[in-house]
Amino acid sequence: MGRRKPRADPADNQANLESCIHRALELGINHIETARGYGTSEMQLGRILPTLPRDRSSFKQSGAETQSQGVFEDVRTSLNYLGLEHVDLLALHGINNRELLAYALQKNGCLDAARQLQREGRTRFIGFSTHATTDIILEAVETGEFDYLNVHWYFVNDLNWPAVTAAHERDMGVFIISPNDKGGKLYEPPPKLVELCAPLTPMQFNDLYCLARSQIHTLSCGWHTRGIRRARGCPRVLRSDQPDAGSYRTAVTERNRTRVGYRLVHAMV
Repeated sequence: MGRRKPRADPADNQANLESCIHRALELGINHIETARGYGTSEMQLGRILPTLPRDRSSFKQSGAETQSQGVFEDVRTSLNYLGLEHVDLLALHGINNRELLAYALQKNGCLDAARQLQREGRTRFIGFSTHATTDIILEAVETGEFDYLNVHWYFVNDLNWPAVTAAHERDMGVFIISPNDKGGKLYEPPPKLVELCAPLTPMQFNDLYCLARSQIHTLSCGWHTRGIRRARGCPRVLRSDQPDAGSYRTAVTERNRTRVGYRLVHAMV
């Protein structure tokens, strides 16, 4: 009988999380996402987030599902776990078809609940995440009801570009979902891709491909531990000094169309 793999020590996990957060801030990564469905993420982050200066970091909560029932209770529970009075960004998670979009937008639906939380000062901006087809994403963008969206778009999948440009025209924040994982598991690239991307790594090539577009504000680092470990130097590449991030509503800055001198990196912890 083989040996049972030892379980990770919770204290070591917490120390690792906190060291990653501090290092991310040092490198200019200042956007942290969590959600009720991310295991113990909220409780673990709640031990460090209250100690961070809010002028250097923005916090995104993706736990507001497309069902309105329980949104208030869920978000308030999350804020209690996080030790925060408010989050900068609140996402309606998984608007993946027209039925869910209609459900979110209906009277007394989850968007109305999110707006109430906004009026209470529990969140500053409201967006949505989606794995839908481009036509449905465009319909959601064109409602004018959202400040930002989380969407799939990267080098190997250009299909959602019309939705990205439509969001940009409405001054919405555009956050790319896990481009180095869903964009081809670039932390484990095939030799041919490594050869084609040289002298950059495939992750660096893909990230720079995305960030070369002023329509893109934020990339998800993803949660894959091997991907993060192997992407040494990647945050340094992602941090840009080019003042071309454009105006956008959903960022650390106030809603004043202020240009920023660096890109925001969306760190899913």
